[in-house]
Amino acid sequence: MDGVISLIKPPGITSHDAIGICRRILKERRIGHSGTLDPLAYGVLPIFVGKATRAIEYTESIGKTYVAECKFGVETDTEDSTGNILRTLDSIEAPSWDELEQAVQSFQGSIEQRPSKYSAIKINGQRAYDLARAGVEFELPSRLIHIHDIELLAYAFPFFTIRVRCSAGTYVRALLRDICQRLDLCGMMTQLCRTAVGQCNIEQSVTIEELETLVEQAVQPVDTLLTHLPAVYINDINRTRLVQGKQVPIHTVKPNETFCVSPDEIQVDTLVRAYDANGFMSILRRLDDTLKVEKNIYI
Repeated sequence: MDGVISLIKPPGITSHDAIGICRRILKERRIGHSGTLDPLAYGVLPIFVGKATRAIEYTESIGKTYVAECKFGVETDTEDSTGNILRTLDSIEAPSWDELEQAVQSFQGSIEQRPSKYSAIKINGQRAYDLARAGVEFELPSRLIHIHDIELLAYAFPFFTIRVRCSAGTYVRALLRDICQRLDLCGMMTQLCRTAVGQCNIEQSVTIEELETLVEQAVQPVDTLLTHLPAVYINDINRTRLVQGKQVPIHTVKPNETFCVSPDEIQVDTLVRAYDANGFMSILRRLDDTLKVEKNIYI
């Protein structure tokens, strides 16, 4: 069994717990996931099975979509409702819809974001959340992220809900924190649902209970999550060269499928997904005038 399952992780369990459940259902040891979801969060968690686990590292940069709820007036150390309360505002003048919407929209585009201290970012080999729980004082540097789309969906003070489509590396808790601060308020995330990871969306995903019944029917081709990479078609002769560890001259690779591009359109040092007559086979990298195997998936 090889491929990817678009699983709906329920709230209350870790992403690692979800892997254990899938191992039991699928009776497969080679299972991994892309894009960790905290226990509070639920929604799309791509599960990679069998040889498809080799492709996980190439899916980490895929954009994601979330729906998140925030509550004004409460600040916690984790920036969500699972943390310890640091501050409560007893008297708040509720922002108007227009004021809140303006604050939300101000974060669209490329922005600098300071991640939450309770995140999985590593500092000298240690996870930030482990250091934070141990009481270690530290600061995480800001990072550049991109908010492709952001929308205020609902507002009934003190709660509001947003939908955001963002680049990898975005912390929605931190985004909600910054929206509240833009209004000179504090707030905490109370709910988080990831509705899409690349081509995997929640409408086409399966729950754990559905996976118990569907099993193999729920497994999709791994290249479902690799469409951000351009595709090339490899003929039998070049496939043999790649299997033998050789490089393939660019001029011998011809576009053969409607979704494949000419190698002339691919910049040097770009990763591509390669297909042969049987379908997706591996990930290649363009050198100056050749293509070489970056990661064997099915060859």
